[in-house]
Amino acid sequence: MFVRLTLADVKEGEIDNTLEYVKNTVIPSYDGVSGLLGIAACATNDGRFMAWSTWANEEAKEASIDKFNQALAGAADMLAGQPEVMEGPMVAGQQYIAVSKDGEEGFFARFVLGGGTQEGKTYDDVAEFMSNTVYPAYENVEGIFGTGACKVDDNSGFSFNFWTSHDAAHAASDVISNVVKDAVTNLIKEAPKELTGECNVWKNYVDFPVGKI
Repeated sequence: MFVRLTLADVKEGEIDNTLEYVKNTVIPSYDGVSGLLGIAACATNDGRFMAWSTWANEEAKEASIDKFNQALAGAADMLAGQPEVMEGPMVAGQQYIAVSKDGEEGFFARFVLGGGTQEGKTYDDVAEFMSNTVYPAYENVEGIFGTGACKVDDNSGFSFNFWTSHDAAHAASDVISNVVKDAVTNLIKEAPKELTGECNVWKNYVDFPVGKI
């Protein structure tokens, strides 16, 4: 799978309008797009707009990038600057709770943006750490339903985990803190930046069953 993450500052008072635009215009415009697995958007804890789309592969994303840019162009007047885009193949992932394409419940999203790897380490090492240490640690945690890690280049990437609610993520803060501390000690240069938000604007185009992604 391939994930494209977009972050943008919005003009004062425009965050709700931006999310409504995604819900009512962008998402419907993507119905029937080949290779698109899901799309979602939310306001982050620091007041920015965050959207992400999940694709079967990079080729599917590239084939629809013009349509994607055209759809987002209508939100330009609401943004306070040029959006920041990060994207890459998913190199590790796990689904803990099955999510149907017909689901409607909102969820809590947590994205982790890394600051690069330590000398002698690569993002492949981070992916291995995610698969062998982080994801097993989440196995018995209540409220988590999906995780993933995406490689931007050899030494950087971003990861995410989705929860049934903010309270569920907060209840797991000790587990999260421990795995982040382990990663900082052994793999990455500095503590990663976290972006979180309540997500009620989303649509999946396929079912996501329990298991490795």
